[in-house]
Formats: sequence, structure tokens, C-alpha cells
Amino acid sequence: MSNALKCLVCFWLWIAVILVSFLMIVISIVASAIPHIAVAIFAVVIFALAIAVPIINPGIFAKQNTAATGK
Repeated sequence: MSNALKCLVCFWLWIAVILVSFLMIVISIVASAIPHIAVAIFAVVIFALAIAVPIINPGIFAKQNTAATGK
């Protein structure tokens, strides 16, 4: 995968994580009649998206080296 494509995919994966997390909070607060399996599925989706980002682009967690600092 090219760097630009990795960056784009990771960006949208993080957006998806944020949106699904927010939806889980809203659903758990607003609708008390939601089955527990639905909340479990949301949790699995959040976990899978959060794990997918560093797998697709592990460089986001790598130490950043710059020529300016020399470190």
C-alpha cells in the first residue's frame, strides 16, 4: 500500500472508531431496551477498528526522527 493510501485508510478508521464509540454511548443512554448482544457487537467493532489502524500503518506509533534534532 502506498503511504498516502495508508494515511487515508487510517484516518477514516480512526473516524469510524470515534463515531461508533459515540453511537454506543448514545444508544446505551437513550434506549434501555437494547439487547446486550447489540452492545457487545458494537464493542467488538470498536476493538477491531482500533486494532486495524496500527496493523495497517504501524508507523504512526514509531519514534519520529528529524534531521533538526539529530535524535
